[in-house]
Amino acid sequence: MQTEDLLNKVIKTLEESHLFLTGGGGVGKSYITNKVMEHFRANGKNVVALGSTGVSAVNIGGITLHAFFGFGICKNQQELKEYDRSRRAKEKLASLAEILSKTELLIIDEISMVSSELFLMIYERLFKLNFGGKIMVVGDFYQLPPIVKDEKNDLFTNKYAFSSHAWELLNFTNIEFIKSKRTTDLEFYRVLSLIRVGRVDEKITSYLKQFLTSSNSLDSDMTTLFGRNKEADALNSLMLSRIDANLETFEGYTEMNVKGVHPEKVDKWIKNLNVAPVFEFKVGARVLFTMNKYSLDRNDMEFYNGEKGVIVEVKKDEFGFVTSVFIEKEDSDVVEVLPNGYEMGEFVALGDEVKYEVMATFYQFPLRLAYGITIHKSQGMSIENLTCNLDNIFAEGQLYVALSRATNPKSLKIVYTRYEPFERYIQRVVKTNKAVDEFYQNESFIYYE
Repeated sequence: MQTEDLLNKVIKTLEESHLFLTGGGGVGKSYITNKVMEHFRANGKNVVALGSTGVSAVNIGGITLHAFFGFGICKNQQELKEYDRSRRAKEKLASLAEILSKTELLIIDEISMVSSELFLMIYERLFKLNFGGKIMVVGDFYQLPPIVKDEKNDLFTNKYAFSSHAWELLNFTNIEFIKSKRTTDLEFYRVLSLIRVGRVDEKITSYLKQFLTSSNSLDSDMTTLFGRNKEADALNSLMLSRIDANLETFEGYTEMNVKGVHPEKVDKWIKNLNVAPVFEFKVGARVLFTMNKYSLDRNDMEFYNGEKGVIVEVKKDEFGFVTSVFIEKEDSDVVEVLPNGYEMGEFVALGDEVKYEVMATFYQFPLRLAYGITIHKSQGMSIENLTCNLDNIFAEGQLYVALSRATNPKSLKIVYTRYEPFERYIQRVVKTNKAVDEFYQNESFIYYE
């Protein structure tokens, strides 16, 4: 099915019901979600885009659901009810009620990271304040589970949003995209699809073994995914030190657009961006783009999230400060990259419209060193020449997320150095949640290729 047809199917569904959009990595969930927002806004509709985490909020161009709904530090419904009786909460609720009354479409990205209790709190907010629009929740319950920060904290117990009574009440239409837009290798995609749902046998482990290689034999044009930050940082530092060129530094900076914004709030938001506060690089360094950038007419893409290139030139002003870098991409095109303005804001009601009011803007190059990156930070990327270091897989869905970043199995490598036999390790770490399995098996889905 063509992308335009997919978009029309999703839009038609939202005209009639709430929507849950799901599917594995690289099937086009994010692309269609952005196109849905563009369509609604182009037709004069008010859209509020929320992320379950800071990272997903930035990626979707919105704010976190905690900030939007004013949950503060409330961990469950009871605490929220007590908080709502305070004077401070009443002001927030009055503002929220006005925004929701004018919102035609509410989107929540990475819904898999929302717990049952949190989803119930969202439902209470929406319908206590008479929200009458449509809800679109997006994500893959097989990839990112709710974060368990404290088992005693009701908000973060490992219970998925779909297990909440509120999910039943909303009566979502479930759409799953099942065709990869990231890879054209059907055998590779079939294996990934089985790993996603936890169906691993000897054939799967045998298939994966063909990608095993030594970490000493990796080329510098490979990007290695790690389970932990320190491993990725160490590789980037090592590879950068080997380049015989001057070390350049660009320190990101913040402009406050409104008065009274707490600096700690801005700093916390910056940490969720997929860029370094201070970007250190050299001419000759390999880098990853961390965002999509379209041409002015939006017909062509200058670069995409996960695309790689080499810094070939650095441009500076009269004072010696870096103003732009020139990057030769792997297709040999050279693009000039400027610092990107990342906007932190909030949704406000202005007349009949709901606007995103920018409170602070952080400027940094949308780039990272390409030698090492964590599996978590690779979310949403499509990466050529990929190496997956599988030594420290510790979360449900992490192996699948790592492998599904690859665009071509011919340029995929796997590094594994543990004593445990590879086959047994893969069987052990490819784990899925029983509740997730039952949800996808028992619910009614519409499948689109």
